[in-house]
Amino acid sequence: MSLAKSLSSEQIATIQSWADEGDGLSEIQSKLGSEFDAKVTYLETRFLLEDLGVELKKDPVPEPEPEVEEEEAAEPGENGESSELSGDEVSVTVDKLVRPEAIISGTVAFAGGHSSAWWLDQAGQLGMDPKDESFNPSPEQMMAFQRELQEKIQQSGL
Repeated sequence: MSLAKSLSSEQIATIQSWADEGDGLSEIQSKLGSEFDAKVTYLETRFLLEDLGVELKKDPVPEPEPEVEEEEAAEPGENGESSELSGDEVSVTVDKLVRPEAIISGTVAFAGGHSSAWWLDQAGQLGMDPKDESFNPSPEQMMAFQRELQEKIQQSGL
């Protein structure tokens, strides 16, 4: 015999109120057992709600914030934007696809819109390939880069 046919209108209203309050299937299943002494399975609860025309509240799905992949991040100065970095600040990104013969690689953006590809080889040697061959980072910029790089390496688990 169907549980839906044996419920009173008050019980149906109670089930509807549970759904309106945001209870899910498992909560309603538990309450059916504790308050109505009805031992029903999860699937039976689902069918019961369908038979009664009770719809569960859907959690509002927050719109996902656009994620910017590290290697897809715009370099400072691209698209007419000015660099947000000043002084000895740097921004380090890590490539998802590692450079050949490197254990980790990426790009570094220095203040003033200068950037360089970087990599760490299997011997632990740091290599750099600046976009502007004439740019030579200051010792302060290199120290900031090395600190940031160390954080990124620790985050990656290497």
